[in-house]
Amino acid sequence: LVDRATRQPTEAGTLLLSRTHRIFSELDAARAELDELAGVERGTVRAGAIHWLEPLDLPSLLRAFTTKHPGISVDLREHDARDMFAMLADGRMDLVISNISPGDQTPATLQRRHLFSEPLVVGVSPDHPLARRKTVRLAELSEEPFVAFRHGSAFRDTVDAALAAATTAPEVRFESSDLVVVRNLVAEGLGIALMPQSLAAAPGRPIVALTIAPQPPQRTVAMTWRSNLALSPPARAFLELTLDWIDQSNLTVRTS
Repeated sequence: LVDRATRQPTEAGTLLLSRTHRIFSELDAARAELDELAGVERGTVRAGAIHWLEPLDLPSLLRAFTTKHPGISVDLREHDARDMFAMLADGRMDLVISNISPGDQTPATLQRRHLFSEPLVVGVSPDHPLARRKTVRLAELSEEPFVAFRHGSAFRDTVDAALAAATTAPEVRFESSDLVVVRNLVAEGLGIALMPQSLAAAPGRPIVALTIAPQPPQRTVAMTWRSNLALSPPARAFLELTLDWIDQSNLTVRTS
């Protein structure tokens, strides 16, 4: 089951581990459902979230949830979307809040609710020649050095798709797995970047945000869960409160 040289699971070990995760997930769900039948609200919701969720205020959402459901604990993990979907598939997570890649089709084994969309902007340093402008076309950026979120993420897929549609293939000088770091590198004049409007408007080192003409690309954030397994009562309570929170907010809401 384990390769003695690398100490990593073999193919057989990986298969057994995946099955084991699913067995424990079913046991957790059964325990939670029995608690619900007994009129007891307790248990744990295992939620995954990307690092940058603004304008969704995740800390306030979690405070509202724990206030309403004091007997339920939240196991919150922050990973890239693809890692979280793997954990969702084998039962290590109940719900995932993440960016969605352009054109992504929801598999039959999953259910998804779009929470909000927001436009991307071009971030530049205050002393960059483009900083005197208010708008820019992506086709104008081919010669600019870029700072980008790392490959393999849904957000990077969104940026790459927008640049490809504008037939723009800039040189990426820096990559990071943290959008705040991307913003800071832009502020230091090390390149320009496409970033969420909420990130550009957040407190931090000064940058200038340019509106993308004629139509800004959008990033879409959604909540995803498995359709082939009933949500546990704690996970269902978290899903319902999140959707109510979105409906009562000023976010741009999309449903699917």
